[in-house]
Amino acid sequence: MSFAGPLFQNPEFNSTVQLRQSFSKMKTVIAWWSMFACSTTALVTSCYLAWASLTSSAVAGCDGGSVFDCSHVLHSRWSNVMSIPVSIPAMAIHMTVLAMLLVKPVSARLEQARWAIIGFAALSAGAAAVWFVGLQVLWIEHLCLYCLIAHTCGVVLAAVFLWNRPQIHAFGWVVAAATAAITGLILLQTLSLGPQTFELIDHSKKSESSGALEDEDASIFEAPKSAPEPQASLMRNRLELRVSQVSGCVAMLLYPAILTTCEIANEADDGQVKAARILNNLKLETNVWPLLGKPDAEMVFVELFDYTCEHCQRTHKAIEGARAKLGDRLAIIALPVPLDIKCNPSVKATDAAHAESCAIAKLAVAVWSVDHDKFSEFHHYLFSAKPTHAVALIKAKEMVDGEKLKAMLSSNLPSEYIAKHVAIYQKAGGGTIPKLMFPKTTSVGAIESTDVIVQLIEQHLR
Repeated sequence: MSFAGPLFQNPEFNSTVQLRQSFSKMKTVIAWWSMFACSTTALVTSCYLAWASLTSSAVAGCDGGSVFDCSHVLHSRWSNVMSIPVSIPAMAIHMTVLAMLLVKPVSARLEQARWAIIGFAALSAGAAAVWFVGLQVLWIEHLCLYCLIAHTCGVVLAAVFLWNRPQIHAFGWVVAAATAAITGLILLQTLSLGPQTFELIDHSKKSESSGALEDEDASIFEAPKSAPEPQASLMRNRLELRVSQVSGCVAMLLYPAILTTCEIANEADDGQVKAARILNNLKLETNVWPLLGKPDAEMVFVELFDYTCEHCQRTHKAIEGARAKLGDRLAIIALPVPLDIKCNPSVKATDAAHAESCAIAKLAVAVWSVDHDKFSEFHHYLFSAKPTHAVALIKAKEMVDGEKLKAMLSSNLPSEYIAKHVAIYQKAGGGTIPKLMFPKTTSVGAIESTDVIVQLIEQHLR
């Protein structure tokens, strides 16, 4: 005789069983909709981030802030794996979850496989979220709002799966597979080289239809009319050349055989000023623009930057490395272009990080105008110390004559120079900085590798 019959006929027992079944069904429904909503939100967000990464577009509402700076995050080396934006694998994960949630298995075996796939994708998304949020907080030191939305969805997805975990025979293998996938991602990102974060624009192609200009046909881009006269470094170089010429000619009286040398030296000093060519048909003379290095350097390019721009600050470190490698062979015409609407009409709105960029840029120009030889040191100070304008002004007064600096800042010259820099920036198409401008090409975006900059210099200024 079975004792089960009376037990199952007990109304209280049946009520408890039905309640548990109802709760289990409700739990499953809540879990299904939660996972569906999380994966849908993360998929849409990841698609937008992938588009922004592949097209180098600005991210709406999250660019240039002191904490939230999506552009900074999306241009870091951690935003890619094997040169592929990490948002693309994220899209694949959430598309997989959605597909598995919508499918209806016809057997218990397929149901097991379905939840195993969902579990692998959900746990991978959750672990990846922890990794990337940790990178943003501890390494990149900036947050991407859209990334945080996608990562939050990933964490919730994993938590809901674990909360409503169905009976999967191979649950341990699912956890192991997700762990292996994220470990592989971390190793690939850690061991691989950082992706190229700049674009190279070829200006020569734009003028092919009308015929490219030869170097001698390029026009001089004039500095402000009240530009300061050439100072220390250029005058010293010319003086050294004159002394060597005079010495050679005097020595000719004792050794007539060197007459030819004297004549060649005099012919070499033809009075021409070294110039950097940019945008295919413009020239900037080295003696009338803020310069790092010697005016008669073998290789000269133009840099457009903002002292308050983090991408420019990282590029500055690589440029300093290139200067150390190439020595006096390299000079840079350094033109600050403030990302501040007060002095740059190309900017639609001024971010808080660039609130003092106009004042700092004008101060740098004023220091160069007062003492060319001090400009390089002050330029490096502004990038490395990242001071406020008030602190930078105190430093400037310590480096150059305070009265001359005050008079220069009271004049229109710094503003005139900044206006000229902005004009070049507009001719170059505006947009992202820093820009390293060579005769026929311009690199746009941060460059953090000294070797890459040296390669660009040798390739485009050979």
